[in-house]
Amino acid sequence: MKHFFVTLTLIVSVWLAIVAFFHEEGDAMPMFARRLGMSCSSCHTAWPALNADGRKFKENGYKLDRDEEPDAVLSDFLQWDKGFPIGAHIKARPYDKQDSGDEKLRAIHEVEVLVAGVLYKNVSGRFEMEAEDEDNFEPFIAEASIGYHHSDAINLQFIWGPLHDWDPYDTYGLRSLTRGSPAVVDQTYGGADNNEGLSTRRQMVTLYGRPWEKLFYSLGRTGVAKDAEGVNPNNIHGRLAFEFRPDIMVGLFGIEGKWEDSASNIDRDFSRYGIDAQAEFPLSLGPLSGNLRLQGVYLQAEDDRATSGQEDNSAWYGQVCYAVTKGDRPTWVPLVRFDSYESNDGRDEFQELTLNLGYYFTENIKAFAEYWDQLDVPSGVDEDSRFTLQLEVAF
Repeated sequence: MKHFFVTLTLIVSVWLAIVAFFHEEGDAMPMFARRLGMSCSSCHTAWPALNADGRKFKENGYKLDRDEEPDAVLSDFLQWDKGFPIGAHIKARPYDKQDSGDEKLRAIHEVEVLVAGVLYKNVSGRFEMEAEDEDNFEPFIAEASIGYHHSDAINLQFIWGPLHDWDPYDTYGLRSLTRGSPAVVDQTYGGADNNEGLSTRRQMVTLYGRPWEKLFYSLGRTGVAKDAEGVNPNNIHGRLAFEFRPDIMVGLFGIEGKWEDSASNIDRDFSRYGIDAQAEFPLSLGPLSGNLRLQGVYLQAEDDRATSGQEDNSAWYGQVCYAVTKGDRPTWVPLVRFDSYESNDGRDEFQELTLNLGYYFTENIKAFAEYWDQLDVPSGVDEDSRFTLQLEVAF
C-alpha cells in the first residue's frame, strides 16, 4: 500500500507539472479546423463532443454550408487539398491500474489515422485505420463510409463502423470524453447480436436527415455486429431526435434483428429500444464560466436465448460534465457518470461510477485522470475499480 501511494504521488506531481508547463501555450488546429480556418471550439464543446455547429457539419458531409465548394480542386472527381484533409489521433496511458489486474505502462495505447471530407460535390468519404496495444498494434479498419448528401432531409450513407456512426448526437458514446463508452452501448445483454454490443462495428446502409430543422431521423438496414460481410442482414434500425432548441434534445432509438447462431444452430431474434436526452447550458460558477452538459440513455433489450425462451435486460446511464472555458476554448472539464445495467434476464445488476477530470492544453491536446469503480455487483462477483491517466493528441 505504501508503494502504491508513493507511486501515485509521483505520477500526480509529474501530471501537474505537465499541466503547468502547457498552460499558456497557444492553440493548434487539427484537420477540419485547418481546412475551415476556424478554431476547434467552433464545432466542439470540448473535443470530441459536438455542439450544434459540429452536428450540422457532420450531417452535411463535412461542410458547414451545404452549398460550400472547396477552393482547391485537384480534378473534376477529387477535391483534395482543402476538401479532403488527413489527420491522426494518438492516445497514451502512462498509468493504468485495475484492481483485478496488473499495473500497465501503456506509453502509446492507440493510434488512429483518419482521412475524411468532400469527395465530389455532394459526395463525402471517411476512412479510419486504427492500431491498439491490446492487439499488438496490428492495424485494422476502424471505420469507413461513403455519403451522398442530397439535401437537409435526404442523406444516404454506406458504412462499416459502430451502429451509431451516422448519429450527430453524443448520447450513445461515439464521442466519449472518458476512457470507455457508457455501459449501455458496450453490454451484450442476452448475446443475440453476435455476442456484441451496440458500439461494435457492422455493415450498414442508413438514410438520415432533417425534414424539419428541429427533427432528426434515421432509418437503415444493418448486419449483425462484427460480421464484416454482412451475411443475412435481417436487422432494421431507426432513430428520431427532437430539439426543443439547438442544445436540448430528446430522442428515441430502436433496432430489431436476427442472428443466425451457428453454435446453437438456431436463429436468435433480438431488439434494443432506447430513449435518450442531451442538454447543454452556459453556466457561471463564481469566477469560472463555461458550459454544463447533461446526457443520458435508458435502454431495454430483448434476446432469444440459445436454448429456449427470451431474456429481458435493461440499462441506463446519466452523465454530467462542466467544460470550463478560457476565451473560446475549454480548459478544465470535470465529469461524473453513473452506469447501471442488467444481465442474466435481469437477475444480475451492476452499478458503476466514473469520475473524470480532463484538462485541455490546447483545443486538440488533452489529458485526463479517471477513477472508475463498481459500486454494486451480483453475489459471487468481486467488485472492481480502475485508475487511469490518459493523454490524447489530434492533428
